[in-house]
Amino acid sequence: MDFYNIFISIFTLFVVGLAGFFGRRRNIITKEMADNIPKFITHITLPALFVVAMQLPFTWNRISNLGYLAITAVVAYAIQFLMAFLIPFLLKERHSRDKGVYQFMMIFSNAAFMGFPVLLSVFGQEAIFYGAIFNIPFNALVFTLGVYLMEKGKTTFNARKFLSPPLIATFLGFLLFLLSVEVPGWLSKPLTMVGEMTTPLSMIFIGASLSAVNLPKIFVNKKLYVVTLFRLLVIPLGLFMILRPFIDDTMILGIPVIIMAMPVAALCAILAKAYDSNVELAAEGIFMSTSLSMVTIPFVVWIMSIM
Repeated sequence: MDFYNIFISIFTLFVVGLAGFFGRRRNIITKEMADNIPKFITHITLPALFVVAMQLPFTWNRISNLGYLAITAVVAYAIQFLMAFLIPFLLKERHSRDKGVYQFMMIFSNAAFMGFPVLLSVFGQEAIFYGAIFNIPFNALVFTLGVYLMEKGKTTFNARKFLSPPLIATFLGFLLFLLSVEVPGWLSKPLTMVGEMTTPLSMIFIGASLSAVNLPKIFVNKKLYVVTLFRLLVIPLGLFMILRPFIDDTMILGIPVIIMAMPVAALCAILAKAYDSNVELAAEGIFMSTSLSMVTIPFVVWIMSIM
């Protein structure tokens, strides 16, 4: 991996994010526009990206790689669950109403809006194929365990949300891959064009969503520094050290590590608001982790490149 080119690719994403930040500050991007971008991404551009990314020739080597990826997913989520169990003790939040928000931050990273664009920048389109498969447990957990944490223990299951468009697109794309069915050009070209909108729209949304945050208040919250340290460095580097002796393929090793190195999931604030949890804390965690990830993501990639 060429560290300089990777840094430039990630820096480019953040520059695009600045367009969203200043666009929202100047009200060129209205609140209604910003609020609708995530739905447009998750319902239209991301499913298109997944279907196109899975238009690869069927090989048994790719099936074998998916087996390794499944193992990495188990290890990755095990590490995150452990961190989610420990973080309330470290922050002295065991009996606080904010306990669930902090635990959510440990388990769910921003794969959809940042993870996939970074994977595309670092490894190319084939990484989206594996990344989409790796991210399947996210959909299953965020609307079950994630809601459970935000509701402070109340159990809720919404099958409709579980069957989200990106998850359906992942299964559809994988089925086409297994059957070696090629999407015709008249359809694949517009799907490719729409899918390519995912990266700039994701970064514009992140920039716009961070424009209204109270900066001085965030950076004096010492607990958020601890959460961010674990989210951006401890979890991904811990996963890398565990998996490195067993996986030789740079991309198969790098995909889970990079996804785990992403900042707090944007859904943290959305679900906090929906289930009457601490929305302000969730937004602050998203902002701090996203801001600092500009430094930590290249650092994590650099560590992978030299070891």
